[in-house]
Order: sequence, then structure tokens, then C-alpha cells
Amino acid sequence: MTHEVPPVPWTTIPAMMAEIAHRHAAREAVVDGDVRLDFAALHAEALRFAAALAGAGIGAGDRVAIWASNDWRWVVAASGVWQVGATVVPLASRWKAAEVAPLLARVGARLLVVEAESAGEPLLDTLVAHQEADSRRDPASAQQRSARPGGLVPGLPRLERVVVLGGPSGGEGARTLAPGFLDWFAFVATGDGEPRPTGDAAAPETIAEILFTSGTTGQPKGVELAHGQLLAAYWDWSGIGGLEPGDRFLVIPPYSHGFGMNGGVLACWMRAVANVPVAVFDPTRALEAIDRERISVISGPPTLFATLLAHPDFDPAKTRSLRTAFVGAAAVPTELIRAMRGRMGIERVINAYGLIEVCVVSMTRAADAERVIATTTGRAMPGVEVRIVADSDGTGEAAGPGGARIVDAAEGEPGEVWVRSQGVMRGYLDDPEQTAAAIVEGGWCRTGDVGVRDAEGHIRVVDRLKDAYNCGGFSAYPAEIESQLLAHPAIAQVAIVGVPDPRMGEVGHAFVIARDGQSVDEPALVAWARERMASYKVPRRVHPVAAFPLNANGKVRKDALRRQAIEASAGCAAPRSPE
Repeated sequence: MTHEVPPVPWTTIPAMMAEIAHRHAAREAVVDGDVRLDFAALHAEALRFAAALAGAGIGAGDRVAIWASNDWRWVVAASGVWQVGATVVPLASRWKAAEVAPLLARVGARLLVVEAESAGEPLLDTLVAHQEADSRRDPASAQQRSARPGGLVPGLPRLERVVVLGGPSGGEGARTLAPGFLDWFAFVATGDGEPRPTGDAAAPETIAEILFTSGTTGQPKGVELAHGQLLAAYWDWSGIGGLEPGDRFLVIPPYSHGFGMNGGVLACWMRAVANVPVAVFDPTRALEAIDRERISVISGPPTLFATLLAHPDFDPAKTRSLRTAFVGAAAVPTELIRAMRGRMGIERVINAYGLIEVCVVSMTRAADAERVIATTTGRAMPGVEVRIVADSDGTGEAAGPGGARIVDAAEGEPGEVWVRSQGVMRGYLDDPEQTAAAIVEGGWCRTGDVGVRDAEGHIRVVDRLKDAYNCGGFSAYPAEIESQLLAHPAIAQVAIVGVPDPRMGEVGHAFVIARDGQSVDEPALVAWARERMASYKVPRRVHPVAAFPLNANGKVRKDALRRQAIEASAGCAAPRSPE
């Protein structure tokens, strides 16, 4: 039997890092501005960070959160956390303090690595200020929390250490470096007198990551993924994708995302590829980096490549080092694929499909025709089983457990995508009910996506049962955004829908019902939202309405709202993007 990719040679991430650091010691591993680390140096820095963690009492089973944009220290920190058998909890630098604090509390993070300032936002200062304000609003709870051991930040009693990237921030810098707060270099130096961890604390079933996603519940869910399954899934992805030692990957997706972390940090380690991080995407700087660093691999949504091609500084002669591009979208315009090949010099454009709960599901192959790449996400990965389950009970939702009839959709017919593989998550953090709803009998994981499979096995994702939409490469979840907007004093009800947008892919439109005696001002609500949530979540348009259209079961008909939003967008100039 012919295998597309040889079996993954390691069962834990520390074992993989040790071998790669030995075999490819002098090959560049991370290139970030003036910082250039080869694999031997990266491994040494990771072990040094791991020793500092161990000296601080951080070990197997502990959670370490990283709230920062892409940076060489992000790679070192994650690598060091894995060495001691602890779990990395990535937090997007775009998230606001009000979004991050509850997640830090839920995972019980003992150490936080945080960027002092990201894109002009003083992350740590805003977190401390938010928690202090919260404590003032609830002094009884604050007194109870302050009586508990540990806790550098009000309301986070388990947080024992904060490691700051970039040193003090703003006028509050002295406070942020109070006892327990250390800048990166001071913390790492504490590991100099400690023995280097061996990596033996990690096992194949050890939880390596808790990645936060969301869904129809409106509350972010923590997806638990283990060492062994991550290695297997991204070994196959990187092998079929053709990553080779010496490649140079411009990693634009945030490391806090599943793909940025695993397709970027982890896959670059496994395949001895130079990781070139991008903290904040800027087309001019991206084009300069492609030319300067001789980038061979790049990834992003179709809009990213369209932006680069349309940029006034684009010069085909300066992108000829590019060989491979991962686009990862439901559909890619054929004209864009041709421009990427013809003008940018990219030999292979790859489309793929995956989600945090199941890692990589499908991807296109090197021999696939242009139409396959443009209209499908390719065939299932090795060892990945995919079912397309029909809507068999007439509810508009795929059939499921509890006595409902489960029927596979006919070839070419839509149904919910179910996946069974080594990549299926261990479960949602401390949420057995949601885990049981997602992973059903036989180990099948319900993705919530609607897909179609053709006669050749190519999968096309056509819709999302959970109403999620993709804004500029970021997954936005209406239920979560609705939950946040309901905190506004003028809003009684809200419904969010994703609407196609030529630049961002999709943007959110908010339909709102005001409280009695209140009115909703669109610019004021958008400004309010910008202060409290990541920019990709902020609604592009706000539509005040008296009532929502409902179906026979009393559920909001979001299909009708989406049509209404599209018609409204077509009838007038679209407001400026929240970005």
C-alpha cells in the first residue's frame, strides 16, 4: 500500500524538537527583524525558558497563556512550555481585556506571557485596569478573591507570574513590573542556574494546547489538543503541502490561531523551515519581506493575495522566490489563482479545510486541476474519515443522537460534515455537555459545517450551521458577538449575520431591537463595540428594527435578515470598515 506521507517519526513535541535541533542545527529557524536563530539556538532558548518555568514551579498539567502578536519570543515561549509538559493557551492580541480576563480565569493560567503593547493597545495595563475596575464594582467578591493565595491581578488568583514582552508600558510601567512581573529577559535569566528539562514530562496524550473557539452557545469553548495528534495531523499536512528543509515561511496568520500556531510554529519546527513572523500585516512590509528573506511559502485568505497583487509596490521580479501558497477558503476565484501563478511566480496554490476541533480535514493535492483548487477544499487527509450527513428530520439541522435518524447524503447533495480521525479534539475544557454534543457515537465529530462531496471525493464547504462567518481571515461567531452587544444599555435584542464584502470576505451586520424608551445610534454603538471587542467582531452596519422575522418554532430567521442586509448594502455606499 502506498502512503502519501511516511508515518510521523515522533510522539511528543519535545522529542521532535530535540531531533530537528540536532539534524538541522545550523539551518535558520526563526527570523524576526534583527533576531535570527538557527535550530540549535532556538532549541537552546526554548530549554532556557523551560528551565525558568520549572524554577517558577510550572510543570506538567499547568497552563501558560500567551497574549501577544507574532514574535520570535512567542515561538520560544510555546516551545519551552511544551518542554515541561505544560499547556499553551494562546490568546489573540486583537482581543480586549474584557474578553481575555474570563479566559485566563477559566483555564487557571499560572503564568501569562503578554506583550506590553500591541498595535497601540497597552495589553497588560488594560487587563489590570479592567480587573481593578471590576473589583471596585463588586467589592465583596474582590475581598474574597484577595484572600486567596497568589494572584498578581485582581480576580485572577491563580496567576502567579507575568512575563512582559517589551518591558514597562506607558506611565503605569512601574506598576506592571512590581513583584511577580518580570520583563522577558529578566525572567529567562532566572533559568540560567536551573537544570534544563529533558522533555520527559510530555507524553503523546498530554494536552499541548487549549485553543479557544466559539459557537451557538455564545461562550468561547476551550479545545484541548494533545501532543501525539497534533504531530500526526500537521506532519501529514506539511508533507502533502510539500514543505521542505530550508523553506522560508512568511507566517501572517496569528500564532494565537490554530493554523498560525500549528501550521506555522509547529510545522516549521517539524520540517526544518525558517519561520518569519508577521506581527501586524502590512502589504508594503510583506512585499519587502518576501524579497529580502527570499520567502518560499506564504498563507492567507484570498483577499490577502489580491491585496498584494493590487499594491502599487508589487513587482513580479521580487516575488519569484515564492513556491507555495496556502489559501484555505471555501472558494478561490480562478482568476486569482492564475494571477498568483503568473504574476507572483507561485508554483502551487493549495486549498484546505479544517477547524480547531478536528485539525486538518482535507486539502488539494499537487496534481489537482485548477477548477478543483478554486471550487473545493480537496480530498480527505490520510487517516481522516468524512461523512456528509443529510438533514433527515426536516428541521434544517443535520441529524444527530437521541434517536434521530442518521442518513448519509447522496453524492453531490449537501449535509453536515462529520469527521473521525486522530485529529479530533480530546474535548472542550470542563464542558462535558458540549463535548458530548460535538463528539457523538463512534467517535464522529460534528463540525457544524454544511458540505458536498463529489464523485472524486473532493469536499466543498457550502454553508455553516453555526452561522459563523469569516472576516478578513478571522472566524467571527454571531452568538458570541450578540452576547457582548447585549451588555449595551440601549439594546434589548440583537441578531448578527455575515454579509459578503469584496475586501474582507464577509462582515457582520447587527439587527437590533432597542429597549423601551431607548434608541440605538449606529455610530455610537459601533464606537462602543470597538472599545470592547476585537475589530473583526465589530459590526460593519447596524440596522435598528422593531421585530425580527421568526420561523414556526420562534427562532430568528437569519436567512431573511441576511438577504435584507445584502439588499441594504447594495442600495447605499457601505460604511467604513471597523478596521
